Amino acid sequence: MLAEFLADRGDWAQVMPGARACLFSLEEGTSPLPLQLAPLHFETLFCLRGAVTLTRRDGTFLTADARKVLILTDLTGLTNARADSSLAGVLVAVDARGARESLETICNLLGGLILDTSRVRRWMTSRGGCAVEGPTHWSRAAFADLERLPQSERARWCVWKSVELLYLLSAQDEQRTEALLGPMLDRGVAQSLAEIRRYMEEHLDEHLTIPALSRRACLSATTVKEGFRRLYGLPVHTWLRQRRMERAAELLHTTELSLEGVAKAVGYSSVSQFIAAFRQQYGLTPGQYRKNV
Repeated sequence: MLAEFLADRGDWAQVMPGARACLFSLEEGTSPLPLQLAPLHFETLFCLRGAVTLTRRDGTFLTADARKVLILTDLTGLTNARADSSLAGVLVAVDARGARESLETICNLLGGLILDTSRVRRWMTSRGGCAVEGPTHWSRAAFADLERLPQSERARWCVWKSVELLYLLSAQDEQRTEALLGPMLDRGVAQSLAEIRRYMEEHLDEHLTIPALSRRACLSATTVKEGFRRLYGLPVHTWLRQRRMERAAELLHTTELSLEGVAKAVGYSSVSQFIAAFRQQYGLTPGQYRKNV
């Protein structure tokens, strides 16, 4: 996915057989990413700036932003993926078959460590083929070291840290693995948060606050804020703003509503605030967007 998108956008290096890395910094607007990943390939993104947002088939989101690591092994559960304009970092792309001997060599050099890739695949499958690591002690240490390194060493460093992360995932029991990459939410809480998301989706024109949403779901405000971000990859207000702007773009394209009418339809009483929010998401004013589409 990212490897194809960055094919001619970054500085690629073949670090070892089967594993290459790309140092990159985007300077374009928000871009859709191709949902393509060959079998037995995986990608690890060390995000230094900006974010990648993935949309699952069930409507949930997963976001990797600054100082987090995105792991991709299967994209079939996704309907959309986008990189924002400020995305920068290091991407590691691995062909598992081509890298097998290299991984064995590394493990032998480290005293005969056993890297159980089948266990990693099973765990990633349970996550829909996509997972985000961080912020944890491991990710904080990895990024602290990465940012101290010269550019010439970052590709090799990230390949090694990717191998280390795979080893940690394969060596730990399920409970510790969840602690490394974040536990799943209680099913009841997840269902309540899904109801909150559906309610917001159906009431984009209303004034929505976390206290009111919390009372509606019979959850604490802290549970709503922390749980929503874990489940959907974005803070409540960020998700709501993005969805409002997506709805606004749809209305600009398919209706003849005035800017004031569109603003009110997505919960903005101030046209100027609506224009500022729209420009922040799309890099265009609503008027420019309507003219272009």
